[in-house]
Order: sequence, then C-alpha cells, then structure tokens
Amino acid sequence: MDIVIAGGGTAGWISAYIIEQAQPSVHNITVVESSSIGIVGAGEGSTGSLNDLVSGYSFGKYREQNIKEFMDFTDSTPKFGIYHLNWSTTKNEGYFAPIDAGPTSSFAPDTVTNYVISNYGPESAVFASYYGQSYATDRFPSGDTHAFHFDAFKVGKYFRQKLESLPNFSVIDSIIKNVQLTANGEIDSLRVEDDRIISGDFFIDCTGFSKVLISKLGTRWLSYKENLTVDRAMPFVVNYNKSSIEKQKPLTTARALSSGWMWDIPLKTRRGCGYVYNSDFLSEDQAQKEIEETLGHQIEPIRHLNFDAGRSEQLWNKNCLASGLSAAFMEPLEATSIHTTIQQMMFFVMGYLQPTKEATVQEHKMNSYNKKFEALYDTYRDFLNLHYQGGRTDSEFWKYLSSGVTMTPFVKEIISCAKTGLPSFIEYENKFGSSTILWNWILIGLGMVPASSAAQQLKIYDKEKEAAEAYNWLLNDSRQKNRNQKSFSLWDNEQIKIV
Repeated sequence: MDIVIAGGGTAGWISAYIIEQAQPSVHNITVVESSSIGIVGAGEGSTGSLNDLVSGYSFGKYREQNIKEFMDFTDSTPKFGIYHLNWSTTKNEGYFAPIDAGPTSSFAPDTVTNYVISNYGPESAVFASYYGQSYATDRFPSGDTHAFHFDAFKVGKYFRQKLESLPNFSVIDSIIKNVQLTANGEIDSLRVEDDRIISGDFFIDCTGFSKVLISKLGTRWLSYKENLTVDRAMPFVVNYNKSSIEKQKPLTTARALSSGWMWDIPLKTRRGCGYVYNSDFLSEDQAQKEIEETLGHQIEPIRHLNFDAGRSEQLWNKNCLASGLSAAFMEPLEATSIHTTIQQMMFFVMGYLQPTKEATVQEHKMNSYNKKFEALYDTYRDFLNLHYQGGRTDSEFWKYLSSGVTMTPFVKEIISCAKTGLPSFIEYENKFGSSTILWNWILIGLGMVPASSAAQQLKIYDKEKEAAEAYNWLLNDSRQKNRNQKSFSLWDNEQIKIV
C-alpha cells in the first residue's frame, strides 16, 4: 500500500519507523515535510514507551546498544520520574513520582504501597518502587529501562536517518498547498508548493496543530479547555555553570507557579525549561518576569506557543489517521504527547493496518480504533486534571481551580475513594496505556491518601504479614541491584557539559 505521511518531526518519523519495523518493506512510504517549518519542540521528556521503541523491545528485537546510540544522537539523559514542586497547599514542598510501579501494584489491594504508607508515612511512598528506592538512596537502578530526556529537535532526525536510505521510502521537502478529495470524500492526493501531486492509498496527518489533512474530512476538534485550562507555553534554555551542575538529577522537575507550572529538564548540554500557563491570568511579559524572578536571572524565550488542550473528535476518518499533535494535545505535564503517539501507531500498525487499502479502511476497524483512543485521551485529561487539585489558593489562578469548577467527574470520584484507601486497579477504568500506579503517586503526593486508611486496607484483607514480606523482598532486591551502581552526583560529572 502507498502510505503518505504529511509532516515530519517527531510524530511523522516515529509513525514511519513503527510501520517499517512492524511490517518491513510491506508499504511504500512517502514523508512530506518542509524544512522551512520548524517543530513545536515544547517538551523534552518521554515515558518508558520511547525506550521500548528505541531498544526494539516493542517488536521483540531488544538491543541494548540501540539505547546508547539514541542517547548519544539526541543528547539524551536518563529520566527516572517527575519531581512535583509546590503543587499542594504547603508551599516549597514537593513529591517524587517515579516512572515505575511496585511489585504489587497490579494487586487489589496494592500491598507494598499500602505497607510503606502505613508504616513510614505517605511522603515515603516512593520506597514502594525500584526507581523510588534509587531516588531515595541516590543510586542509579540497574538496567536500561529508564525513560529519556532529550533534545526534541533531534528525535525526529534520529528516526529519519534509520529510514531514509531504504528503497521503499521517499522524502519530499515541500509545503502542502491543497488536499484533494475523491467523490466519496476520501483523500486522493496532496498538491505541494511546486504543484507536484502526491497520491496515496492511506494518509497519516502529522501536521501538528494545523491538522491540514484530518480537518479537510470534516473532523472537529474537541476541546478540553473546561478541565485543562492552561493554554500557553514559553520554552527557554538555561545553560549549565559550575554552581548549577551539582543540583542536577535525572528527573524532570515540574514546578507550580502563580498561573501554571514550569518544566525543568536536565540534558547533556543545557537545561530545557518552559512555563506553561493560563493566559486569562497572565500575559506573556508577566510570564517572563515571573520566571526571571523565580530563577534569579534573565531568560530569552525561544517562542510563545498557543494551544487548545483537546483531541480530534475522530482520530481515524476514512483513509486518514491523525497522529501526534494532529490527533491530540493535553499539555506537556507527564510527557503524554510522544507516549500517546507511540501508543496510537503501535496499535494501528499491529492491529489494524493491512497490506491493502481495502483490507485496512473498514468501518468496524475505524470504530474500534476510535473508541479505544478517544477513551484513552479522555483518561489522560482526567489524569492531568488530578494534578491541579492540591488546594492552593495563593493566586487568582489557583483560587479558580480550587473552587472545583474545572474538576472532572472521575477525578472527583477517585479523590473521594482515596480517603478510605489507596485505589486499586479495580477502581480505575484502567484504559490500556494508562497505569493505575501513576494516578496513585499523584494522589499520595497531594496528601489524599491517609496513612490510617492504608493500614486499614491491609487489616481488612489480612495482608499485613504478606505486605511486610513483599516489601522486605523489594528492599533487599533493590539494594542488591543498586549496590554497585553510580550515584547521581557521579552521573552529573560524567554527563553534563558546561557551555
């Protein structure tokens, strides 16, 4: 089948890479991208799904050397989790949410996490995971299962260089001028700026917020503005110096500010930062001023991005699939964008894509696919909404959120459940690609899971002894694995470059 991908960048080249890795040489793939159009590049972090893709684990072809190659090419550093600072009522306090789950997170109840909360307090909950143990002991966990921080401008280039020399690939550097439809409303071809016609059987829209293809099929944008109110991003760079090196750890820092939050990501050559905020409460000049007062020095914003959090009402419409920002965009918090791009394309290629258009474009397939991913994006909307429920009232923005007007029904329900015990997978809708423990790290971090309720969960299910044994096993196993691992400070000295 002839597949045309409109737009390169991270989403376009990841989409192409997944198709070729899963179905080698089955399709002729053309990527239409313009070197005159830059990528958004708002975030520079990922989840473990990118590690699985790069290493080949997603396709049963794991190669450890692929991880080093990717990290060298994209100036990547490891990511073990997110440190959330100032998100609750008590200022200058934060909590760490590791990327992994504990050994009993898929149980009901989660015995190890409940044990840690009830015996050591909610602030020590991260001891229930391997990366939490590593964080607490200042040691790298063994293995290469971590997520990545990376230079966003280099990720698409990495996947492109893996593909562009293959005989079934072609790249056209041009701007799309027009989308031509057939009589029955499908996409027939693309007309580019030199009037060339690019025909195809199936089209993948990776044109970002422009949604050049999918919008031509009458697909509307479903806004999440009512629940996810931030709508501006101001990315900027902070270079390393001798005093800042010692403060870097392989963690994303998400720092809540007056009208949103700031990401701070340590790369090899710089810190990638940005302020994500609500423009109803803060102007661009005020956002820059607040960042400079927070950091104690001037910054030079790379750009100011406007966005409307939400998703396409139909992700797959006729012979066109929206991927990346054309499909959905929540906000940079929790690095959901690349994660969901990978999830979308993996499920499409492994479960729905066939060698011919006739076998691929079928009504029941489109309905099945759309139902799954509409639910997934709606779940991530709820997940991100939870982060903002810490009860802060020290600015007009936080007063507005604390009123509860933006809270989704599911978030309200799960907060109520947490008061009587740590929710298990049974209490979550548990959409594929959405992990129960990630929700629970946030609930615990925001102080919504009392230690007494965690102890009660173990008692009523008669799990106290079992929980203690499971935790001691985790503790000993983690210590053994981390015994000879490097410390974070040694990582800083080896990896960070002063510019």
